[in-house]
Amino acid sequence: MPRRSPPLPYSVRSFYAAGEEPDGKALIEVAGRGPSSFAAYAAGGGFRALQRLRADGNAAEVLRQIYASGLRGCGGSHLPLARKWQAAMPYAPRYLVINGLEGEPDTFKDYFLLRDYPHIVLEGIAISCRVLGVREAYLVINAAYHECHMALEAVLQQHGAWFDDLAIHLLSGPEQDLYVVGEETALLNYIEGRRGEPRLKPPFPHQSGLWGQPTVVNNVETLSWIPILLTDAARFAGRHPKLVTLLGDVAAPGIYEVTLGQPLCEILQQAQPEDISFVEIGGISGGLVPAARLDVAYADDALAPLGVQVGAGTLRVFGHGCDPVAEMARALEFFQAESCGRCTPCRVGTRELARFARALQDGAVSAEDIHWAHRVAATMQHSSTCGLGRAAPLPLLSYLKHFAEPQDD
Repeated sequence: MPRRSPPLPYSVRSFYAAGEEPDGKALIEVAGRGPSSFAAYAAGGGFRALQRLRADGNAAEVLRQIYASGLRGCGGSHLPLARKWQAAMPYAPRYLVINGLEGEPDTFKDYFLLRDYPHIVLEGIAISCRVLGVREAYLVINAAYHECHMALEAVLQQHGAWFDDLAIHLLSGPEQDLYVVGEETALLNYIEGRRGEPRLKPPFPHQSGLWGQPTVVNNVETLSWIPILLTDAARFAGRHPKLVTLLGDVAAPGIYEVTLGQPLCEILQQAQPEDISFVEIGGISGGLVPAARLDVAYADDALAPLGVQVGAGTLRVFGHGCDPVAEMARALEFFQAESCGRCTPCRVGTRELARFARALQDGAVSAEDIHWAHRVAATMQHSSTCGLGRAAPLPLLSYLKHFAEPQDD
């Protein structure tokens, strides 16, 4: 077993104030900001979509509505949900696994949903199980999210009749290695009591997943949109809503409901930034973009030329006086610590890129060194076993593109 680096303080544990136990006291105020589809749905009473499905049993119609909505995965993959389910159905899935680990640093959208709207989360899970023909689901929750676990338990106890035909297991995630266990096959290993490291693919989880049985893996936010779109399809008409965590040097940090394709500048202004020097887009697995390049749509196709992506939906604003090279270096140290060490490209690549970042901070790199770093990044992105190794170079590549190399424009 490869030696693991000690965990860094820059992790989901930073959600809590230094020295405090994970008792739910947030380092930042995780509050919903602005109009919310979830608040509107909750105000109308719970379990409406599930009640209709239980009454008519028309799972095919539900799948058709999900397909028509264009709902995509909200954990970072952005794959069309209906297409993912349709690929799994011929294998007769046995389990549904819901990823509530939220191991991406400074990302709290799933925490917000699990804490404030647990009944909608569970309704989305129950509907998904019925459509997939699954009777057993595992929701794995960040170990620090005690409030969320209690809120979910309360819903299951108070409204158990809505879930009496299902076995919904609530599991706490690991204290460490949170990021890599968020990879779907590493999550399956964790549930099975094995080391939380990614599996080689194929087979894919929908072919052979949990305990060797066909398994569908989805993110908390993804399934939480299902009751809303089934009750009010107009909310998805011509748009794709998305929850984002918006924080940093802003007056109103929190969780915002935005629309994919909405101008990024418009989204950022909702949080009342005092000044913007650069923004981390897509969380730590995204990249850094200077203020001058933020006049772009918040969508993967528009962000791709900037070398970033929507990812899990985190936007972190940095004011003037913040150092982009220091933030980039911190991200690379995080990936080095979080790499499971199984595959050589990621194990060695994260170490070498972190070393390069330290040298860059000291001003001790040459043009040849930068060329070498690009080669290491390309190797990682083409040959790493899982998404961690493919995402790890993005902070460095975005820094080199926007801050250290001559611009085309």
